[in-house]
Amino acid sequence: MTSLQSTKINILRTFYVLAALFCINFVYSAEGGPCKDYGECDEFKYSLNDIESLQRGVSTYINYCYGCHSLQYSRWGRVAEDLQIPEEIFFENLVFDKSIKPGDLMIGAMPKDSENWFGVTPPDLTLVSRYKGDDWIYSYLRAYYEDSSKQYGVNNLVYPGTAMPNVLLSLQGNQRLVCKNIPILAKNGGQKRDQSGNPITKEKCGFLEVEEGTGKLSKEEFDSLIYDLTNFLVYVGEPIKATRERIGWYVVFYFLIFTALSSLLYREYHKDYN
Repeated sequence: MTSLQSTKINILRTFYVLAALFCINFVYSAEGGPCKDYGECDEFKYSLNDIESLQRGVSTYINYCYGCHSLQYSRWGRVAEDLQIPEEIFFENLVFDKSIKPGDLMIGAMPKDSENWFGVTPPDLTLVSRYKGDDWIYSYLRAYYEDSSKQYGVNNLVYPGTAMPNVLLSLQGNQRLVCKNIPILAKNGGQKRDQSGNPITKEKCGFLEVEEGTGKLSKEEFDSLIYDLTNFLVYVGEPIKATRERIGWYVVFYFLIFTALSSLLYREYHKDYN
């Protein structure tokens, strides 16, 4: 084997290894936790370049979640900078403790005896999107329903028996599990019909339905709010993610072009051996 052939093999081997690592990282970053009684998790496509969405997400998080759930691996100043919020505006409107400085960690203010109140210590959510998955978060926050047998009067299809109350109840409204008549499907995939041509249905329970007029937001508005909140949690889990993915594509394109040029160069040199 000539030195030129050996060089080409090493280049191709490096390219395949990098491509494999890129694909593995993509698969695992998209993987989420099971949604249990909810069924398949709703698909969530994050948009970390949508700064306005991230700004709305951090506002929702600070106002509704931060009282219990810290973000202890994030710093106030870094979040303000990444989300393009002027520091003075960020601290005036979203930081309620005036002793906090931009370089401080977002450790929260939940007392240590919170376990006695909820039965479990509210977890830090900095990395929740990394170990639960963004699909899971998006589905979980929209899957609360009324359940009088529970301590706080609510349960969750994605995480049955959750100790977390529905802090967004006033925005979403009273959501209940209801039964609906659904068409019975035939073996060919179509709907079964009676002799009069009317579809044959059966009752199926377990559908989520919000009681009209009980929430401040419509279903579309609430889903949008949860999207922004989940988008923010994806950002917090890996603040450099958008930059990493952008650079990753540049690297892939570089190796594709480099491999193509190396192949052409190899062919040119190989002519001297023919």
